[in-house]
Amino acid sequence: MIAVVLDRRPQGEGSMAFTRQTIGQMALTLLLGAGLLAPALSAAQDPKPSIELARGLIDAERFEQAVDVLKRLDGSVPEDRIALLMGRIYLSLGKPAKATEFFEQVSFASLDDGEAQLGLAEANLALGKLTKARSEASMALKADPDLVAAHLVLARVDQRLGKAGEAMARLRRLQRDRPDSEDVAIILGRYVAQQEGPAAAVSELEGFLGRYPASAMAHDHLGQFLWSAGRTAEAVEARTLAAQLYSERGQTGRADAMAAWLKAVNPAGRLKAQPTKAPTPELDGRAEPDAPAPKPDAAPKAKEPKPEPPPPQAQPRPPVEAAPLPPPPARKVVQAAVLPRPEPLPFEPGTPIMTGSGIVLEGGRQIVTNRHVIEGTREIAVRNGTGHVRTARVVKVSQEDDLALLEMDRPFPDGAALPLSDIVEPAPGRAAIVMGYPLIGILGDEQPALTEGIVAKTAGLANDPTMFQLTAKLNKGNSGGPVFDRRGRLIGVAVGKMDTAEIMKKSGTLPEDMNFGIKAGRVVRFLGKPIASEKAAAPEMSLEDLYQQMLPRAVLIAARK
Repeated sequence: MIAVVLDRRPQGEGSMAFTRQTIGQMALTLLLGAGLLAPALSAAQDPKPSIELARGLIDAERFEQAVDVLKRLDGSVPEDRIALLMGRIYLSLGKPAKATEFFEQVSFASLDDGEAQLGLAEANLALGKLTKARSEASMALKADPDLVAAHLVLARVDQRLGKAGEAMARLRRLQRDRPDSEDVAIILGRYVAQQEGPAAAVSELEGFLGRYPASAMAHDHLGQFLWSAGRTAEAVEARTLAAQLYSERGQTGRADAMAAWLKAVNPAGRLKAQPTKAPTPELDGRAEPDAPAPKPDAAPKAKEPKPEPPPPQAQPRPPVEAAPLPPPPARKVVQAAVLPRPEPLPFEPGTPIMTGSGIVLEGGRQIVTNRHVIEGTREIAVRNGTGHVRTARVVKVSQEDDLALLEMDRPFPDGAALPLSDIVEPAPGRAAIVMGYPLIGILGDEQPALTEGIVAKTAGLANDPTMFQLTAKLNKGNSGGPVFDRRGRLIGVAVGKMDTAEIMKKSGTLPEDMNFGIKAGRVVRFLGKPIASEKAAAPEMSLEDLYQQMLPRAVLIAARK
């Protein structure tokens, strides 16, 4: 435990004040609980403790040594700088709610501390609070325009809201404005890694290093991405060079942190990279790197599903009569708690699975999705946007519509279910916001993404009255996902899009934005319930608020054949 306790003026009740002693106690509890506390080096063996050394150790993911350094700092280091780094440690360990406490302490002490606001932005993003994440990131940039990591938060918010093109455009503009910026190159690499995997990030940083080979931090992060891609010898080589460059620049803290990492992963010095041609910025068609080596504690990754079959051509049938219900009760907004790490799906690594999306309905145990998502499968698991996993079974399927009803073994926490009173029919021009888990091999499967459009037509192909056309784009994995309006009401279930390549081949015309959903009336008919009237509708919401409210209700469906 820490022997030094700083004198501090009494704090008001309920304030968040951390001394070196409380920070040390919390850190030891955290690291012991996570199994990350290894025997620290003695003071005689360790470099002189400094904030820079602690920061470098955190970047190198040597958290136990970073905490040891923070414990041994003298009283000349402000407490808010220590709290800031403790927030970074909690954030790196997947505990954003706890990290928020430390970042808020620093923010309260200095209202324009850009680093604290950046930490709050990153923590809120991890918690799925997109509005707060955007606000804090914008404030961080106002406090310090050089905090380019805040642009990454803004890009990630855009990506979650279905604006991946805008997210990438933001970062590419930043790259054009600051082509020689190490920080920008690293931020762009991190975004590409999150979107496309570490191999793509390696290519980005190799291009930058071809122009600026003396960039120590770029070599450092290149090593991280190489390590994630399973190219361990090359990772060691890159970070060895980073340590040398840090040392030459006089950044002894980072050099010492890198040396600690290298000693931990390559104690005998046996890992050697094969000689490779130096990267050049003009190099195209670079050979594909080795497949990533899975981490021991990583959750099983779902394989990319096979192309989804087109929805069956439903025959025209009379529309369903809408029986009125009493006015819906006032909406209960639940701020769902997001798990620090999503629970893993219950499938062995390498198991071939089909994936789709779904929506949890009133009662909390039933999920509606497409029939083709679960057809021919034997085992089904679902995970909602807050990271909770449940097993499910098929209750019934519709032979008329592409719909299936699943029942979970137990409900999700926080009352994560859409009331039946919030189901209404689509209308032309009404907002159509699709929420689901498309392209999980690229975008990830931890939280859902939004795509926004409008209801273009209240009929499907050949004027099918059971379906409607929407302009919100659908991709593989969106099948079965909910389609909302701006008031958070379910107007339908995503089912598929027109095969544009086939139509182009047959007619020479390339149609765009031809996406289809099953009408809400067909969903409630399938459930054996009447559809509600549209009286006493809730006010419209921003996309961020809609995302936050529906996060626990939209589910990823993974099914094993």
